[in-house]
Order: sequence, then C-alpha cells, then structure tokens
Amino acid sequence: MRRTDVAFGVVVTALGAGALTMALFMPFFSENTPGPGFFPRLVSSALVILGLLQIRQGLRPATPEVRPIAPVSHLEKVAHGKAAPREPGKPFLSRRPLTVLAAYIVAVPLFGVLGFVVTATLLLAFLLFYVEKRRNLGAYFGTVAIPIATWLLFVQLLGMELPNGMFHLGVLGI
Repeated sequence: MRRTDVAFGVVVTALGAGALTMALFMPFFSENTPGPGFFPRLVSSALVILGLLQIRQGLRPATPEVRPIAPVSHLEKVAHGKAAPREPGKPFLSRRPLTVLAAYIVAVPLFGVLGFVVTATLLLAFLLFYVEKRRNLGAYFGTVAIPIATWLLFVQLLGMELPNGMFHLGVLGI
C-alpha cells in the first residue's frame, strides 16, 4: 500500500465530485447543442473515475523487489532502476518541451487564418514528424484523420463552431 497514492486519489476524487455536483446544476443541453454543463460534467466525471483508479492502485500491495540472476549493465547498477541524476552541464529544460510550446504558440493565431482542420493537421504533422520523429503509417493516417474527425464531431454532430479559414470554402471549415 502506498499512502501518497491513496491520499492523492482521495483529493482528486473529492475535487471531481465537488465539480460534478456544481456541474449538475448547469444545463447539459440547450437548444439542441451542448450547454454550459456539458464539458464540466465530462471532465469532473473523468476526475472522479481517475481518482478512484488512483486509490485502487495505491491500495494494491507493493510489488516485491526483483533481484537479477544474470549480469547487469553498469548503468543499471548505478541507477538501480531509477532515473539517473542530472548531468552538471545539461540545461534544466530540454529543447523538446520548448519546441512543443513554441509550436502551440505559433498554431494559435493560425487557427483564425487557416482554419481548424488545416492548422491542426500542420501542428500534428510538426509534432509527430519533427518532434517525435515518427514516420509510420499510423502517424501519417493520424495527422490527417484526427483533425477531420474532430471537426466532424464538433461541427457536424454537436453543432459547435470551430475556426474557419480565410477562404471560407465551407469544406471542413477551410
């Protein structure tokens, strides 16, 4: 049993339950579109579920220590399965999170210029191909399919507005 996991799970569950209680007083749908209580109910319900899962994980018995029966690499001997200490000359923040943050900062104004689908496709392409260095079929498919599916879900199914591009062609909000 890990008390910190249980305590964190209790706090998350309590916050989620409190938010869910407040969200229940807001209308879920208004005029056939998602109302102001739609997103808070979804998020607070997810918090309650994740908090309960964290409590369950914390109540499980601790796993026994496993000792190797074969030769172990030098790095594993030094780190004992934990993250190695930070090197003295290495910067505090790596380049990767700063690159992702810069990509989001650039993408936000582009939503109004290029529209949701084009900007989200460019952002996903940058994140998957440049930052994550993924070049498989799933990355190519996801780069195109995720923005289109998101646009179809929110615009066509839920009737919500997403940013349209400057061309106003009407096709996928471009």
